[in-house]
Amino acid sequence: MTGGITISDVSSSAVEDAPKKKSAGILDRTVQNWLHMLPPDLVQSSTIQLDSLQRGWPNRHVIYQPMLLLSQGTFQTPEWQGLFNAAGGDQVQILFTTMAQALKVTHIAINEPIPAENLTAAGEEVNVLRSPSNLQPLFGDFGPVVASDDPSLSDFDAAFWVSAVQNGIKQVWAPRYTMFSRGNVTEKARILNLPPVTDAVRRGTDDGRGCSAVDLYAGIGYFAFSYVKAGVDKVLCWEINPWSVEGLKRGAESNGWEVRIFKEDDMADLDAIQAAVNDRSVRLLVFHVSNERALETFRGISGAVPPVRHINCGLLPTSRGSWETAVHLVQPEGGWIHLHENIAVADIHARAEEIVLDIQTMYEAGDASAAERDVPGKIELQHVERVKTYAPGVMHCVLDIYICSSKAVALDEG
Repeated sequence: MTGGITISDVSSSAVEDAPKKKSAGILDRTVQNWLHMLPPDLVQSSTIQLDSLQRGWPNRHVIYQPMLLLSQGTFQTPEWQGLFNAAGGDQVQILFTTMAQALKVTHIAINEPIPAENLTAAGEEVNVLRSPSNLQPLFGDFGPVVASDDPSLSDFDAAFWVSAVQNGIKQVWAPRYTMFSRGNVTEKARILNLPPVTDAVRRGTDDGRGCSAVDLYAGIGYFAFSYVKAGVDKVLCWEINPWSVEGLKRGAESNGWEVRIFKEDDMADLDAIQAAVNDRSVRLLVFHVSNERALETFRGISGAVPPVRHINCGLLPTSRGSWETAVHLVQPEGGWIHLHENIAVADIHARAEEIVLDIQTMYEAGDASAAERDVPGKIELQHVERVKTYAPGVMHCVLDIYICSSKAVALDEG
């Protein structure tokens, strides 16, 4: 549609949370056995009724090797805390040791919500890095707490790292310092098989130019790795959390992909960045700086980068801070931006229309470099993916928006 907006499709894909029945049964039996093994006089003298322990029972968990992560609230009720105090530290350690041995893990922790703010020496600060600082280690050495914003190699080596494999892709992170959302597995799989991604790879192979993708909130490679596995030649990533950058590096290496990391002091060396772009063995370039620098970096190396076909903006509750950058990274011949956003279920259609209008305004306003382009002949919302429930009545959505200049549209129609 020339000069207009099209809403092509809004759909939902269910997130399957398949229960790990085998490990759940093992965990249940282990806790039951521990309760029966407690000294009779302790149980008889305790005011705790065993039936009251159903609240806080370890019913839900996930294993990220080699860590067992229990759901929020596990063992945290007054009844459980009273029992643990009466039993004593040695008995509690026996429980955790037995749980770890039964499930073949070395570490146990309780999951907690990621705080919006962290308490620092200067007071409360916005948790920009999305650090899971409320994680509660129960068993095993999780490494020293590193307060520095610039951790050293020795800090990384001393930290505890875990991993998960989703869609045949391994991801690695330090649970003290980096979040991981397994509910994004369907979106990762969608990228792997998304027709515009596979078509971009095919076109790049056919015309010899290759193709690139950009991830403006790369994290540990949540979505960036899917683009690499799908066959995209280069994925350029921006990430400000040093622990996530290290996790991305370790994960990429575990998958057999070569990665180059550029920190603040490296950003002026455009020759080194171009060399990494030109090195066909390097699949990921990671810029450990704010994505506000992305346009500046591209202006310095744009001639070397294969055509950018996809730009991922994967921050919640909103990725709006990166939209203008994403819009101006789209090349005139056409590309997709994938915007992650929390939207009230009842407002998805209306909010999607508003976002597309915002994108059109951003594109047309532009900056000095964008002003030389045509007004886009097509801004099309091709799909809204409902990834997962974020909160009651709120859905994590991804909007796939295609942008193409009027000149490119005219060429296609001709």
